[in-house]
Order: sequence, then structure tokens, then C-alpha cells
Amino acid sequence: MTTLFYRLPRLTLLIIFIAIISGIGAILTLGRQEDPTLVERFGYVLTAMPGADAERVEAIVTEPIERRLQQLPEIAEIKSTSRANVSQISIDVREDLTEAEVDDAWTLIRSQVELARAELPSDVRTPIVERVYVGAATMLVSLSWQGEGDPPLAVMARLAEGLEDRLRNLSATEETELFGQPREEVRVVADPEALAAAGLSMTEAARLIGAGDAKAPAGQFRGSGSDIGVEIGGEFDGIARIRAVPLLQRPDGSALRVGDIAEVEKGIENPPTGLAFSDGKRAIFVAAYIQSNNRVDQWALQAEAAVEDFAVNIPGDIKVDITFSQAKYTNERLNGLAQNLLISALIVFAVLFFVMGWRSAIVVGLALPLTVALVLLLFRLFNYPLHQMSVTGLVISLGLLIDNAIVVVDEYDQERAGGRTVLDAIDHSLGKLFGPLFASTLTTALAFAPIALMPGAAGEFIGMIGTSVIFSVVCSFVIAMTVIPAVAGWLDRPRQAVEVKRWWRDGIKIDTVTDGYRWTIGTVLRYPILGVLIGVVPVMAGFMLGGSLPSQFFPQTERDQFQVEITLPPQATIYEGIDAAERAERLLKQRYPQITGIHFAVGEPGPRVYYNAFNNQRGVAGYAAGFVQLRSNNDTRVLVADVQKFLRTEFPEAQVLAIPFEQGPPADAPIAFFIEGNSLETLNRLGNEARSILAETPGITFTQARLQLGAPTLTINADEAATAISGLRLTGLAADLRAELEGVPAGSILEGIEEVPVRVIAPAQRRGELVDLRSKTIGNGAQGAGTPLAALGEVKLDPQTAVIVRLNGQRVNEIYGYTEPYSLPDPIFAEFQSKLEVRGFDLPPGYSLRIGGQAENQADAMADLLTLAVPLILVMVGAVALVFNSFRMSFLIMAIGGMSVGLAFGGVWMFNLPMGFNAIVGALGLLGIAINGSIVVLSLLQGNEAARNDDVIAQREVVVAATRHIVATTLTTMGGFVPIILTGDVFWLPLATAIAGGVAGSALLALYFAPAMYRIMTMKPIYRLFRLLSGKGWTHPARATVAAE
Repeated sequence: MTTLFYRLPRLTLLIIFIAIISGIGAILTLGRQEDPTLVERFGYVLTAMPGADAERVEAIVTEPIERRLQQLPEIAEIKSTSRANVSQISIDVREDLTEAEVDDAWTLIRSQVELARAELPSDVRTPIVERVYVGAATMLVSLSWQGEGDPPLAVMARLAEGLEDRLRNLSATEETELFGQPREEVRVVADPEALAAAGLSMTEAARLIGAGDAKAPAGQFRGSGSDIGVEIGGEFDGIARIRAVPLLQRPDGSALRVGDIAEVEKGIENPPTGLAFSDGKRAIFVAAYIQSNNRVDQWALQAEAAVEDFAVNIPGDIKVDITFSQAKYTNERLNGLAQNLLISALIVFAVLFFVMGWRSAIVVGLALPLTVALVLLLFRLFNYPLHQMSVTGLVISLGLLIDNAIVVVDEYDQERAGGRTVLDAIDHSLGKLFGPLFASTLTTALAFAPIALMPGAAGEFIGMIGTSVIFSVVCSFVIAMTVIPAVAGWLDRPRQAVEVKRWWRDGIKIDTVTDGYRWTIGTVLRYPILGVLIGVVPVMAGFMLGGSLPSQFFPQTERDQFQVEITLPPQATIYEGIDAAERAERLLKQRYPQITGIHFAVGEPGPRVYYNAFNNQRGVAGYAAGFVQLRSNNDTRVLVADVQKFLRTEFPEAQVLAIPFEQGPPADAPIAFFIEGNSLETLNRLGNEARSILAETPGITFTQARLQLGAPTLTINADEAATAISGLRLTGLAADLRAELEGVPAGSILEGIEEVPVRVIAPAQRRGELVDLRSKTIGNGAQGAGTPLAALGEVKLDPQTAVIVRLNGQRVNEIYGYTEPYSLPDPIFAEFQSKLEVRGFDLPPGYSLRIGGQAENQADAMADLLTLAVPLILVMVGAVALVFNSFRMSFLIMAIGGMSVGLAFGGVWMFNLPMGFNAIVGALGLLGIAINGSIVVLSLLQGNEAARNDDVIAQREVVVAATRHIVATTLTTMGGFVPIILTGDVFWLPLATAIAGGVAGSALLALYFAPAMYRIMTMKPIYRLFRLLSGKGWTHPARATVAAE
């Protein structure tokens, strides 16, 4: 069976052909995207209650909805923000749920919110449940006004909707979204005093107007011959119809109509709830998102054609521009990784040529395209896309996937050099190596399995690295056991009894070096304590040096964009937010010529141009967020820190952030913690104390407390009796004021498929000045005249709570700390914790502190990773024990794997890198990679009877004979990481240096430490001690067999 593929060349060639064609077909059809797709575990519930302050919103809106949501075990975390007029509840679904289970969880969430809706007062608007798409827009198109005067927002809105329809109808479009979209409405502007003179209030007028909009069906007429639907004519179809609605019927038969006492006009909602700007011009952004596992580049070509065709018929003063296209970044990322893959392949082939000779290099090199083709085929079968994680997994595994082929070809050459025929050499080589290579493949796959199986956002982000490596090593094992021996036999040459060594044919071999190396191995075997020291000393040094490195979750990305956020005080208006965004755009363009574009959204979250860049600042008028486009990636690193300092100087009244985009799962801030308790005043005091200490910590540029007190609120202390004389109760007074200030819905107009709401509201001059509010008349009074509001009681400004934050139903004060761009938050946070202890910061009873931000994300990710790693390591121990039929050998090999982690840490230290999550991932993967050489060496020692019998010369020759493929596999594995190391990619460099450094050290462990430990374990006194301790007595090793051990 082992020689089947050699004996049937047509079968082998057919398999090679099928593999190559399948790989080419897969790469042409696989989906392509820049980053992995994350499951939509995050979302929010947004509920408006116009006119209510933060504490009332918390009690009446937030708490009932939270209570319902807390009944769902599928929810991991509920964080709510209650502010004036609006409640926002952010939801995080548990990370251990699958994508299908997450979908079911959101169905349950909507059901619970609907149940809570029945408990809310009538003046609370319908809650909006929204899942947050975790990912960047595939394409972002802006429609901006370039002409003079006010922009035609209604026209721009219709055009944006038309473009959205075009992009939505493209094949593979997942969803679309509009940013800065103005909302049209029909306003019935009525003078409250005129209404009062007619005996009507604003709410009564709105009710009468809404009653005239007959859209409701009137039932079904069921006759003997047919059933016919019944409708009432008179629904709102235009402004004229609304003007004609009768409000009162006079005694003379005439009617008081809406047009008699009110102005009816159609326009844009004022004030707006959200706006967008592109390079300082009023704009509407149309974002389109592609379905996962599709080719971004092909979809982008369709979308660009659709946008170009759409722009042909657009008025000249409206500019249609593709602001962002993910295809550009995807192509750059994948092309760069493909280039690294090619360079790595060339390096690997060069190493093989110099170490093993041209013939062996060709045979072993054949494993590269065959394995990659099979891996791509598996990607296609499992519907995995190509993105930076999956392709990087291929780059990582490039040196690994030929290890098995190197060992097989080298062993085959040695068998042929020993005089065996081709068939016997193939049969004997595979028979000897199948077990050890299967064990090494299994351990490598198990080492990367925790990465592939890791749950949650971090697992979804990096999981394809583990999957790619597992696919690669499994496919390489299959190729090495089947195709490679056959090709080695076909390309073999006639062997002579005595041959002159040629370096291009047999690989470089320097006798002096070989003799010196043989002497070192012999010395280590005679004095095995030297081999132990050679292994232990660098490992201990690696652990010590690695322990001194600062920690980091994921680094910032190298990108020609960065984020800008401006948060004004809570009482700021949307117009102040607009002024801040326009001024920031103007100042940045004047100061920094490297900026090519600035795009802002005000009053709502901005469009997402990076996969983890999203925020939940909805309904905040004084909030502006956007991104800045630069000429190059390097400009971001140069400018972003200075931009933040400059904007903070120019906007002292605001909280300003200018930060680069970061890799990994989204986090609210680099440093975040929660103080939990009940009293808002105590939470505010504790938060201010902690925040002041945090602000003094070196490296902190800006701090923020989510709990905010002291927002000005206009309080009317109305006398209840006086209010009753005017014909109202206190609730009626509140409703009447709310109707005048905010407006009251009163039906809608259907224009095609668009529904334009109708709102009854007081004139703008009645709503903009405090004196107008004080002089406002209420009710009809005893003589039919209204009562001035000031006569009912005192009208004054009082400080009220602006923002209340709750975490899982408990009030908290969430403190954010922002660091210098590209700095490490871990040492800064450690310094802050030390300052807390020095200052004696203690929490009173009933209050607690919880860590959040990147530290929480990193702790959760490490816990998920280690939870999977521990049982899989135990499986590795059992697998090795079965192959060697020895628990001693199994524990020795796993000890070598553990020692390799210290070598990985040393590799990270040598490049002065932080101990990031990727470095830990690399060290964990190294656990399976580093033991491969030791498995081969120990299996060969076990298979040599003289070596088992403590023959030092035999042990030395076994190790020397195995050295070539150990060195070759080490150099090829390290060579696969050379392009990543040379490019200096901050994201992949820790992983590459960890594995490369560990692999380099693993050769020492395999060639010196493992043989020395084997010698110690087979020395007669030691062996006798093992036998006596086990209660089996003592048998001379010469009469012992492998099975008897």
C-alpha cells in the first residue's frame, strides 16, 4: 500500500492534476474581503420620550425595558444610557452562541421589547431595536451640494434614496444605509392663542386633524356574489387637503378650517436630528455592505458602474463621489500577503536547494503548490473567504507544510544510500515515519485548534489563522505520505557504491563542520547535563525577558485614515454641533496639507470605514464624528497625535478625540472602568476623584466620565389649583407645553411609497426664547381668556442629571481614559492602579469597581483561548503517548513544547515588541510546531536497538543522521516568516517573531536537549531506578523491547 502511488503513476498524475485545477478554480471563486466578518452580537434599543429629563427617562423607559431583557439568558451584558428625551440600551449577546443562536436571541430580544412596550406610558414613542452591522461599508458614496445658497435637501434626499435602491439591487448586496438623510415633514404651524380663542388646544387640534386622515380600512362587504373591501375617502393627499380639514362647526353652518388659523407647509424637519458633511459641504452618505463570502473586487466594479450611470443625470451642483471603497484596501492587503507568500516560497525553495540539493528541492517543493491547492479547495468546500487572516494562515504554514515532505525525502535518500531499491526505500521510509509524522501533524493541528475554535469576537477575528494552519498541515501530511515518495522515486538517479558528493546535487556539506558538530553531539551524550543546560538556559532567559515586556491586546492598524470625535456639553444644540464640525474641517484643511478629505456626521454615528469602528452615540445633538483621509499610511502615524493636541486647543469647551483605527474586537476606550453603586451623587464624586487621578497619570491625554450631572433644566413650579382654574391638570399642562414645543403627530401624506408625517406645532418665535415661554397663555380660563404661564407659578432653571449610565441593571459611572496614539495602555493602566493605592482611593460599602475597555476584552479572549487549550493539550499528551507507547516520552516531548514558549517570548523580546495577543497565539501554536523535530529524533532513537541499549555512539549517529531534515525544516519554517518580519507589519510582527524565534530554539531542543534527556532516561542506573519505582523490578535494557517498556 505504501508504494501504490509509485506503482500507479497515472493515478498519481491524475491526483496532482485534479488538485491543481481544483485550487485554481477555488481561488477564482472564493470570496474576498479585507477582514473577517464578525457576528452581529451587538445592538441597541432606542426609545424617545420627548420632554422628559434623564431621571424620568431612566425610571419610566429604561428600567422596564431592562427588566424584560434581563430575563433572557442569551444576553451577556446590558448597558443603558438615559439622557433627556431618549433612552438607549446597548446589548451584547453571549459570545459562546453560534451565529444561528445569535439570530434566535435577537428574535427573543425584539419579543421582550414588545412586551415592555405595553408597560410604557402613551407619550413614549415606539422603541427601535437595531442590530449593529459589525464591519466596514463596502462602498460609501456621498451626494454633496456644491452650489451657492441653501442646498435643495428634499431633492438630495430623493436622489440618495434612488442611489440606495440601485446599490441595494446589486447582486450580493447585504444591506444599505443612509447617513445625514434629511427627513421631510408637513408642518401645521398654528398660533396657540388663536387656537385658544377658538376653544382649542394644540393637542385637540392635532387630534381633529389626524381624525381627518382616513387611511384605516372600513371593513369588508360580503355579498352573495362577491366580497368587496370598503374604504373611506378623504385621506391626506396633499397640503390643500390638510388646509381643508374642519376644526369647528359654527352655528351658522360655516366651519373653522385648518387653513383659517394655521400655516401648512412642507419642508425638512427642523431642527434636524442628524446631518452629514463631506469636505465642508452638506452631504448625504449612501453606504452599501456586501454579503460575506463574496468577492469585494467584483462587486465594487458593479457598484462603480451603477454610481457612474446614476451620476450622469444628476444636476451639476450636486456632486456624486465615491468617498470610500473597501475594494482598494482589500486588494492592497491580499496582494501584499500574496507577495509575502511568493517570497516565502522562493526562500523555502532556496533553503531546500542549498541544504538538500536540486533534486530533493524539486520533490519537496512540489508539496507547496499541491498543499496550497488542497487548502484552497477546502476553503471553497467550507465556504471560507480569503481575507487577511486566512491568507496569513497560509503564510504562517508555508514553512510547516513541507516539514513532512522534507523528512520523508531525506529518509528516502538515506535508505537509497544504504543500498535499498526504490520500492524498498519507499516502503521502509513510510513504515518508519508514518507514526512520528502523524503524531507531529496531530500535535500541530491540536496546538492551533484553540485558535480555530475560539468563540466570540476575538475568535471570529483570528480563528481563520488556526483553520488555515490545520488545513495546511493535514493536507501536507497526506501529500507527504502519497505523492511525494512516488515523485522522489521517479526522479531518483542510479546510485553508485562510492560517489563524489556534489553540493548542487546532495546539498551543502562541509566535513569539518560536520565533524565538529558530531563531536558536540557526542560530548552532550556523554555528559547529558550539558545538553540539559543548553536547553534550559535560553528557555529560562526567554521567560524572564518575556515577562518584562508590556502587554497589549491588538495594535493599531497601518491605514491612511483616522477617526475624529467632538463631543460638546450635554445642553449643546445640533447647530452648535454643526458649527464645531465645519470649523474643525476648515482648521484641519488649513493646517495639514496631507489631508485629502474630511467627512463628518453630526447628531448621529458616522459611516463606518473600518470593521470595528462603530459607536452608539445616537440622539446626541452636540456630537460630531467622522474620519480623515490622508495621502499615505505613514501620514497617519505622523499627524494623528498633533491633530488631537491642536483640536483640543481650538475646542476647549469640547471633548475631542483623534485616534487611529485599531485591530481586534471593538472597545469603548483603551482604558475603561466602572464604579457601581446607587447614589448618583456618590457615583459622580467617586468618578471625579478617580478621573482626576487618571488624568495625572503619564500617557493619558484625555479622560471622560459617562455620568453627567448639572445639566440646565427649565422647571415650572405650577400651582395645581391655579392650573385647574385655567381648565387643565398638571399632566394636561405638560402635554400642552410638549405639543407646542415639540409638536404633535397628526397623520401623514403618502407620496408613492414614501410616507411624509404631519406635525402640528407652534411658530418658531414662540419656541425659541424664554420670555416667550413665560408669557405663553394656558387654557381658556373662567372668562374664556388664557392664563399666562408665569401666573401659574415660578419658572426657573435648575441643574438636573444629564446622563445616567446603568450596567446590567445597576447604576454605574463609566470612566474612560484615552492614551497617546500608538502608545501601550497596559503600563499606563498599571501606573494608574498604583496611584489609586497611593492616594488611598477606597470605595464606600455598596460600591465596587470593575475593569472594562481593552483590558476586559483581552482578559475575556485569553480566558476563552486557555479554556480550549488545556483539554487539547491533554489530548496531545495522549496522542504522543500512544505513538511512543511511553508516557515518559510523551511527558518529555510536552515538556519540550512548554519550553518552546519561553523561546517564543525571547523572540518577541529580541524585536522589542509588546507581549500582545498575537504573540500569545504564536506561542500557543509553537507548542505544536516546536515538538515536531523532537518527535522525529526521539522516534529514531527509539527505533534503533543499539541506541535504546545506551550505546552512545549509536545515539550520536542517529542524531547526526536526523540533523539534515531538522535543520532543513527549521530553516524553511523560519524562512516562511522572513517577509512578514522584513515588512515590519505591527499586527503580524509579534506572531512572526514568536514562532520564528521559538522554531530556531526548538532545533537546539531537538538536537541537544532531547537526546541528552533520552540518554539520561536510558542510562542503566536511571533505568533501574525507573523500574524499581514502578514496582516492575529490573530488566537489562539489552533484553528489553520497545513494547515491553
